[in-house]
Amino acid sequence: MSDILAPESEAAPAQDSFVVESNTTPDGGAAESDASVDASAPSSGRDEEPSADAASEAASTLNQKKRSLEGRKATYQQQINDLARQRGEMQRAYESERREYESLRAQAEQARPVAPVEVDPRAPTEDQFETYGQFVQAAARYAGQQAVYEAQQQHQQQQEQHDRQRWHDHREATHTDRLESFRISNPGFDVAVNREDINLSTPMVDVIKASDVGPALMLHMAHHPDDAQRMSVLHPVLAYGEMKALEARLSVAHGSTAPSTQVSKARPPIRPVGSTPSGSVDDPSELAFGAEYVSRMNKLDRDRRRR
Repeated sequence: MSDILAPESEAAPAQDSFVVESNTTPDGGAAESDASVDASAPSSGRDEEPSADAASEAASTLNQKKRSLEGRKATYQQQINDLARQRGEMQRAYESERREYESLRAQAEQARPVAPVEVDPRAPTEDQFETYGQFVQAAARYAGQQAVYEAQQQHQQQQEQHDRQRWHDHREATHTDRLESFRISNPGFDVAVNREDINLSTPMVDVIKASDVGPALMLHMAHHPDDAQRMSVLHPVLAYGEMKALEARLSVAHGSTAPSTQVSKARPPIRPVGSTPSGSVDDPSELAFGAEYVSRMNKLDRDRRRR
C-alpha cells in the first residue's frame, strides 16, 4: 500500500539547459538593435492637435446646448408664472364669493321675523304710577311673587315626578307578586310566555301590569299569538279598549263576579192628585223602587185605563 501511495520520483535532468541570446539572425546576418528599431518606428503616443474645423464644430455644439437649456428654463419659469397667476385669480374669486355669501346671510337674518317677547300683563309699568319710587316698589313685589311662583312650580313638578316614580315602583312590585303567585298554580307559565314571536304594544303592557289578572292576560297572549299580533298594531286607544274587554272576560273566568246592578233606595214618586188611594196589596206606593215596583205600577196603570 506504501508503494501505491508514494509518488513517483522524477528523473533529474542530465545537465542544466540555458538559452544564450544572440544578435544574429538565422541566416547569419546581424539583427537590428533595439535602438535602431525605436528610432525608425513612428511615435504612437504623441497626440495630434485638432484642426480648426473640429474646434469650431465643438464650439457650435456647446452653444446650441446652452441655448436649449436656457430655452427650457424660460419655459419652466413661464409655467410657474402662469400657475401663480391662476392661483391669484382663484383666491380673488373665492374672496368675492365669500363676501357675497356673508352679505346674503346678513340679509336673511334681518328678514327673519323675530318672535315677539311675551310680556306678562300683570307686570307693572312705569306709566301706571305717579312716582318712580312707587313703580320700583311694585316691580320688586312682582319680582318676589314671580320667584315664589317659579319655586312652587318647580316643587310641584318634582312632586309629580316623585309620585309617578312611586306609582311605577308600586305597580312593578305588585305585578311581580302576582307573577310569583300565578307560577305556583301554573308551573309551565314561564315556558309558555317566554316566546320571541309575541309582540306587545305599550298600552297592552300597561294593562297587563296594572290588572289583577295580568299573568292570565300574558298566558292568553301566549296561547293566542295571532290575537296578540292583531292588537299590537291597533291605535293605542283601541288596543287599550280591547285589553280591558279581555281583562273583564278573564276576571269572570277566574272567579271574579260581575258588578251588580245598584237598586235605588229613593222613595217612589208622589201619586198625582185625584188618584184613588187603595190599601190593597196591588198598591206599590210603599214598595222600594225596583223590579217589583215597576211591575206593580204597570199593572195599576192598566187597571186605570180599563175604568
